[in-house]
Order: sequence, then C-alpha cells, then structure tokens
Amino acid sequence: MKYLGIDFGLRKIGIASGDDETHLSFPIGNIDGGAGAIAVIIEAAKREGANEFVVGLPIPDVHQTESQLELTKQFVRDLQAASNIAVHVVDEQFSSAEARRLQEKWKMENGKSSDMPEDALAATPVIQAFLDGDRGLTIGSAQRREE
Repeated sequence: MKYLGIDFGLRKIGIASGDDETHLSFPIGNIDGGAGAIAVIIEAAKREGANEFVVGLPIPDVHQTESQLELTKQFVRDLQAASNIAVHVVDEQFSSAEARRLQEKWKMENGKSSDMPEDALAATPVIQAFLDGDRGLTIGSAQRREE
C-alpha cells in the first residue's frame, strides 16, 4: 500500500510519500492551502500512485487552543468526501521540530540549506509514524492533551 502524507496548514500544505513495502517516507513538496488545495492533493495522490492518505492532527495541550485541530479535522472530512479514498490520522506533535532538525542536519552534511520546504519535511514524520504503527487515532478520538 502506498500513502500520501499531509501536513495541513491554512497557507501551506506539506506532502510526503511512503509505502508499506519499503517502510520509508520521503518529502515531495508543498502546495498552497486554501481553495483548490484538495483537488491538487488528489492529483498528487494519483501522480504518486497513493492508495490512501495520512494527515497529521495537531493535538493541543492545555496551553494551546483547539482551533487548528478543528480546522484540520474539517480538512480531513472534506478530503475524504472529495476523494472517496481512506484518510488516516496521526498525532503530529513533533513533526515541525523534526522538520527543522532534518533541515539543520542536511545543512551540516552538505554545507548548504536544503531546497525542500519545511512543510514537506514536516509531512515526512507524519507518514513515518503511520508506517511505524501509529494507527489508533481517529478524528473522533483526537482531543486536547491533559498535563
């Protein structure tokens, strides 16, 4: 099975790919958020041969609001309705931090910054978490973390 990983944002949406055969994920790029984004994502899934989607949910802790979580849940529902393709969700708690770490590692190893946008890099640990077995979360069970 091949998956398209998504790091949802209102302005930018990161996209990554991964599959059960290699058990690896890699960034593809990012697209603009907003109107038309779902159609572009569906086309990217076709182009990549992805059978299902994996979307990172920003589960807030007690110090954060739930607004981004609710926006992402709506995005998941809209993507499912528009595509008729299964949409899985994982907790994206550390995806942005991991993306920054990957960019810094690339810079140290290559002497220059990576051309891959942070949003795309943030989608990579989202899909990797799913490939590694993080498959128990649903948009119905996602809620604020308690301390």
